[in-house]
Amino acid sequence: MTWFTEARTQQHIIEMAPTLASAYQAFYDSFWQLTSVPASVLELCRLRVAQLHHSDYQWQYQQVDVTIEQRESLSQWNKSPIFSATDKVCLAFTEVYCMDPQSITDGQADAVKSKLGDAGLVALIEALGMFYGMTRVSQLWEL
Repeated sequence: MTWFTEARTQQHIIEMAPTLASAYQAFYDSFWQLTSVPASVLELCRLRVAQLHHSDYQWQYQQVDVTIEQRESLSQWNKSPIFSATDKVCLAFTEVYCMDPQSITDGQADAVKSKLGDAGLVALIEALGMFYGMTRVSQLWEL
């Protein structure tokens, strides 16, 4: 690990703050239960965040099953027919979010809303914040 902690996993890091651990876990788990955003779409977005930020730890972690073909083609999602229109809209949104959340356009938000509705857009933004944060923590703590 690093000079900061001996933790070797994301779960161990979370457990180091016992007063926050259960609330964090409940919040994180809630994303995967949403009806407004399919769990497989969230997983593709989570993996894309990991891929864009070169986080092997987050890339190797699997929250929800996606096909091997999807994982192997994720860097070329916009050209691949194996991704649905919903996948593509959400992955495009994810890429902009990872570069600069303030640069997300109304058109990009509307594209997500057209597939997932208003609640889905809000849920995706919240989930991306969590995924981005955990990816950066993984890198900071050299997981």
